[in-house]
Amino acid sequence: MLTLKRFFIADVTLLIACFAIIWLSIEYPATWVTKASAMGPYLPIPEALTSSEAETRPTEPLKENASVVVEKPAKEAFKPRATKRRLSTKVLLPGGPDTLPYMTFDPQMLKAMYEQANYLRRSDVPSKGASGIGKDEMLQTVELLQNIQLLDPNVMLTTFDFYGINTDHRNDRVRMTGYYTPVIKASKVRTDEFSVPMLRRPDSNVPPAEFIEGGALNGRGLELAWLRSKKELANAQLQGNCLVEFSDGSRQHFGFGGSVKRSKGKGRYVFFTPVDEQVLGCGFFPITAGYSVAVDPRYIPIGSTLLAELPNIDAKGKLQGYTYRIIFAQDRGGAILTTGRMDLYCGVGQKGLQEARKINRYGRLWLMLPKEK
Repeated sequence: MLTLKRFFIADVTLLIACFAIIWLSIEYPATWVTKASAMGPYLPIPEALTSSEAETRPTEPLKENASVVVEKPAKEAFKPRATKRRLSTKVLLPGGPDTLPYMTFDPQMLKAMYEQANYLRRSDVPSKGASGIGKDEMLQTVELLQNIQLLDPNVMLTTFDFYGINTDHRNDRVRMTGYYTPVIKASKVRTDEFSVPMLRRPDSNVPPAEFIEGGALNGRGLELAWLRSKKELANAQLQGNCLVEFSDGSRQHFGFGGSVKRSKGKGRYVFFTPVDEQVLGCGFFPITAGYSVAVDPRYIPIGSTLLAELPNIDAKGKLQGYTYRIIFAQDRGGAILTTGRMDLYCGVGQKGLQEARKINRYGRLWLMLPKEK
């Protein structure tokens, strides 16, 4: 009889304990879900976080680097928010990348910023640019950058607003390409070796491209130089600029001097114009390898500051990740006719060509403007 009572008491005790555990799991679920326990169904899943915990967990800062490579493109961090700026919503979408690494200044970037600020201080620059972007805010953006000692992610996010560039590509991707300044041997007069003319644009009566290629402008005194081949001319026209080395030892930079369409089909004939000893963006101010970018100024005005997610391509042409860099809209090109394309200037000669070949993939762009208060 005593043994039966002991079993009865043990059973009742166990039953009470079970009810207590069930009650605790209902009243205090977070304790049971987030802490290890002896109850199998309530064991936490390693590294699993609720949405609120994921938002508050601190992230380790990336190591400081002039060019930080990320294996995968960052997702959008910011949801659309209210803004007082009257910007084109067809072109600009409020929000930036969820990962903004540490970046550093280098002499080339400082040079590009200096030229950008000088351009925006000119009186002939329109007060309001494309997509509602104002000259004063573009200048203030550069000046804020010049006053920052370190491109710390927290400082960047509290100093600037970011606007994604809306494109017709999937996930608003932008096709990133590179261009450079080819160095071309030429003659100041026509010879048997140098027989292909590089032309400046006539003041009037400009025929279609195919007529120019057929010799319609011959004999009008428009020849700037004579090249060896049509291939060299075509490459210079594709890049929109070139450095000519004449047979007498002198050198001359030529920049984009306008273009004319074909009467039928696609394609344009590009003219040239002599420029100073430096390569000039849009003929306005010197451009900088690695930091000056050609855009379509109908949507992104010259003088804009941009954060770029640049594809990082290895020697075999494979995508290794993405490099984040601040770049500056300082040029335009005949092939840049949409928000879905940008062309990064990569330098002069063979080295510039090698750098340009590393960029031919899709990335993303964000416009930077001063933080709204």
